[in-house]
Amino acid sequence: MPVNILVADDDKAILRLYSRIFSGEGYALTKAETFAEASRLLLANDYDLLITDLMFPDGVGTELIKIFNGSKADARSLLVTGTPQAKEMLDHGGVDYVAKPFKVEHFLERVNKILS
Repeated sequence: MPVNILVADDDKAILRLYSRIFSGEGYALTKAETFAEASRLLLANDYDLLITDLMFPDGVGTELIKIFNGSKADARSLLVTGTPQAKEMLDHGGVDYVAKPFKVEHFLERVNKILS
């Protein structure tokens, strides 16, 4: 059974990158371009992992993580952001993150670690 992942990012190029990264790797990928779309998907479906950007025009990724944590007991999330202040913000919240731009190998190592 494939691992179900929701990726949320308002950058279409990043969503295409995620599609290439996860193709043929045993993952079922769902993509969301907005906070509203991602939150609807989180509440309507069962995902093994949420990968989200921090900043959306209509919300913030940390709120998506809260929604996911509230809807699934063993929720696992990864925040991927290019926001320079994110490290300081996240160090206090226990949220795992990867900084943009990232190396694909490093990103996949983090994903596999989170899923194991």
